[in-house]
Amino acid sequence: MRIIAGRHRSRKLFTLEGDLTRPSSDRLKEAMFSRLGGYFDGGIWLDLFAGCGAIGLEALSRGVGQVIFCDHDAQAQRIVEKNIALLQEQERSELIKADYREAIRRCAQRHLLFDVIFLDPPYAMDIDTIALEVLSANILAQDGWLICEMASSRVSSDRLADCVKIKESKYGLGKTVWYKKEPNHDESHLSREV
Repeated sequence: MRIIAGRHRSRKLFTLEGDLTRPSSDRLKEAMFSRLGGYFDGGIWLDLFAGCGAIGLEALSRGVGQVIFCDHDAQAQRIVEKNIALLQEQERSELIKADYREAIRRCAQRHLLFDVIFLDPPYAMDIDTIALEVLSANILAQDGWLICEMASSRVSSDRLADCVKIKESKYGLGKTVWYKKEPNHDESHLSREV
């Protein structure tokens, strides 16, 4: 597992042993970040099922201002902390050591609004239910993206609360599904598209 682009390009990351997590492939990561514009000038992301932290750390490498990581597993937490330290990204990173519901609650209490929320829970979990819990907490910015990684065999919803599916891309056994809030009458916030 490595960083693909940006200030930490080609840096190798610590990964979890065994089948505890399912790291996103380089192909999936590159396609996802390319659609988002490749590089960033600030912003805040939530990596809700962080695993080894590869997605959030890739975002930091490409210029995102802050990433909040969350994982409930103690081994995953240690690996995320090691990777943050490896890249010396402590100032722009925060790790919530709790399950996703507690992480959502804490973010909502702080009135955080995320430009990107990335959900990659274990495939056995109901990702629609998780996504609806995220959206009901009102922590996605008006122009933000909710990006869900799931099994390619799973049928994705066309709509989740006030978000609509914009795009779906398959990569082997997995796929990413992109959601965005429905445009209101003021469409000035729709300048960023995939």
